[in-house]
Amino acid sequence: MGQSKDERMMSLLDSFLEGRGENADVAELGAVPMDYVSAYLDTPSQADESAADKAIRSKTEQLLDTFLASDNTRPSFQPVSDEVTDSAGSDDSEDDIEPLDDAYFTETLARIYLKQRRYDKALEIIRSLYLNFPNKSIYFADQIRYLEKLVWINQK
Repeated sequence: MGQSKDERMMSLLDSFLEGRGENADVAELGAVPMDYVSAYLDTPSQADESAADKAIRSKTEQLLDTFLASDNTRPSFQPVSDEVTDSAGSDDSEDDIEPLDDAYFTETLARIYLKQRRYDKALEIIRSLYLNFPNKSIYFADQIRYLEKLVWINQK
């Protein structure tokens, strides 16, 4: 037994494979796994698609090359002057905000103010809507009573 481990393993594999070939059933030979990738690539429709893919790829590469070659079409951004930033300033205080025009007063805006717990603003909007839409006066009257109670409770 002067064989090395590698030689011994190779001889065992050879004997196994030779014995398998002699005793193999015909049914087992039919169950040989198929190389699905090569079968898929051999279909004629795939060859047509690959030609179309190549055409699209070359067209895309051509478009990219022309875009990269035309460097002068890139937009250039100018820095903003200091005058504009000074005039904008930080006028975000609530007292400096001008009151909204009545055209912007909607029930949706009133709901937003309710969710923000700004009941006085919501009450102002509902009162404006009450005056502008007399056909909904009963609905708005209920809303006004409700909002007045909320404002009164929050003032405590």
